[in-house]
Amino acid sequence: MRQSIVLLFLALSWTTGCAHKWVPSLPASHGRLSQVHGQLLGSEDESSDRILPAHVPLFNPKVDGDLPPDKARAEFESAVALLKGTPSEAQVRQASVALSVACASDWFEACDYLRLNARRPERIEGPGFPHPPPGLFLTQGPKFVVIQGRVDTDGSMRNMRVVETPNTAYADALAQYLVQTRFRPVTLAGHPIAHTYAFTFVLSSPNDHMRQKPTLAEARHRAEHFSESGPAWADFSGGLAAEMQEGADYVTALQRLNALAPAYWWSAGELAWQYVQAGRYSDAKPLARMARRMAPDNPYVLETLAAVWRNTGRCAEALKEQETAVAKLHEQWPREERERFQRTLADYQRACQATAKTAPGAGTS
Repeated sequence: MRQSIVLLFLALSWTTGCAHKWVPSLPASHGRLSQVHGQLLGSEDESSDRILPAHVPLFNPKVDGDLPPDKARAEFESAVALLKGTPSEAQVRQASVALSVACASDWFEACDYLRLNARRPERIEGPGFPHPPPGLFLTQGPKFVVIQGRVDTDGSMRNMRVVETPNTAYADALAQYLVQTRFRPVTLAGHPIAHTYAFTFVLSSPNDHMRQKPTLAEARHRAEHFSESGPAWADFSGGLAAEMQEGADYVTALQRLNALAPAYWWSAGELAWQYVQAGRYSDAKPLARMARRMAPDNPYVLETLAAVWRNTGRCAEALKEQETAVAKLHEQWPREERERFQRTLADYQRACQATAKTAPGAGTS
């Protein structure tokens, strides 16, 4: 039996029935709408319903981001100038850290620079791909092998760790394949930089096309059995969002995905939205800000941060983010959603005007 193999870092396709590829039908969950708008904007690969990002997130979420704007700008400009030359490997790493610090300080040009100038590794040469064992396809559905390792600047891969596999022996064979493969390394502005990367091998048989989509039970099984697998948790949380099951399981799945990929905008933004709905604004704030840095054009990310600002007494910021969210909704986006965004903006405007009138000193000269 012939098998097809795809080497990607992706999540399974969850569909909800669209009149056009990118236009969602309603009702749909906030998470699903955010995800689809991300695909429309190109923050995800348009060829599939991927959840995990196709680019390499070189942003380091562990850096301190408390610089004032002038110093954040200086860090950004210094890093860009360094990368325009012929920096050493250590200097490229230094620039990456400086850009992360500026981004974490909400100097959004630094976030954009990291997102637009990072390139994932590409295979240059190596051995033939190892064939899966025949028994792997006794059950229907795609099979996943996720192997994480460090791709060095010389294009070699080391320090590998299998985080998900349906067959241990085959995962070992794939690990050997990666060891013997030469890659074009991760680059920042064209300069190689050593980086930890997760390779996901998606294997399917010819019969798999007969099924429209995986089941939530299958996605749950993967997440429960491979707790360190980002793709497994992405599949599970994406499936819950598609099926509008935004309960405790959804929050747990988002929390786990966010822990595994803290710079990933979708899980950060959606977890922040769930916290906003629960009135947990202090918990939502850092997540919403992270999502804003990584996906500045997604209106669902912007409305989440606007809700955080509105409920923490920062009316001006709330109005600015919600106004931008309204403006960034695609003109062919569902009318009901466009009207909902506009009603929220009107509510914020009224509330902020009322707050301004009752503030100490209001109406006095």
